[in-house]
Parts: sequence; structure tokens; C-alpha cells
Amino acid sequence: MHRRVVTAAVAATAFFMAGQSALAQPATADAFGVWRNPKDNVRVEIRPCGAAACGTVVWASPKAQAKAREAGTPSLVGTQVLKNLELDERRGVWRGKVFVPELNRNFTGIAEPVDAGRLRAKGCVIGGFLCKSQVWTKIT
Repeated sequence: MHRRVVTAAVAATAFFMAGQSALAQPATADAFGVWRNPKDNVRVEIRPCGAAACGTVVWASPKAQAKAREAGTPSLVGTQVLKNLELDERRGVWRGKVFVPELNRNFTGIAEPVDAGRLRAKGCVIGGFLCKSQVWTKIT
């Protein structure tokens, strides 16, 4: 069980980081785009969605797609994994919901920009008790 919780935190962080770094930058056209996780096995496009922002998987490795299918997500590519991302101006981070297809669950997360091409995301489970962070890289 502990391993699944940590895995969930890592996965949530990975998906959320992709969306959050893009959003934590100034609200310009270059703040949005495609981001890859550290292993480059998932790529997420971040874009405006109404008053907030969202992120959709635009590419995933065969292994990542298989894991998602095993958990009940029929098609990883095209799945919206970042939802209702809103800027916390006081703290300079983005907050929102993250869907982790490999676990078929939603989590909360935050992200903050490292620089124009990288972001640090943090995802937590069990009320913020177990957390994990990653750095994602902008590719377009």
C-alpha cells in the first residue's frame, strides 16, 4: 500500500508539474505549450481552458500507454490530466486537479517555475503527508 501511495504521489507530481510550470510564468502565449516529464515517456500540452488552464496528454510511450490501459484508461493520448489550474498569486504557484491514468485517480498538486524552460511540481497524497516533486522541461 505504501508503495502505491508513493507511486501515486510521483505520478501526480509528474503530470501536475508539466502543467504548472507553464502556468506559473507570466500569462503570455509562451507560458503555454508542450512539456515532457523527466523520463520523457509522457508529454502534456498546457493551454487556457476558460478562466483556468488544463493539460492534455499529446504523446506517451507504449509502456506508459499500457500502464494506463491496465488501470482502466482506454486511451492515454487525448486524456485531460490537468484540470482547473488556478494561479495562487500570493504564493506564485499554480494549484489544481491532476488525473493519474495509471491509478485511475485524481489528486491535488502545486507547481512553480524554475525558469522559462523548467518547472518544479509537487504532488501529495494522504492530506499532504506523502509528497514527491519533479522538474519538467518545456519542448515547444
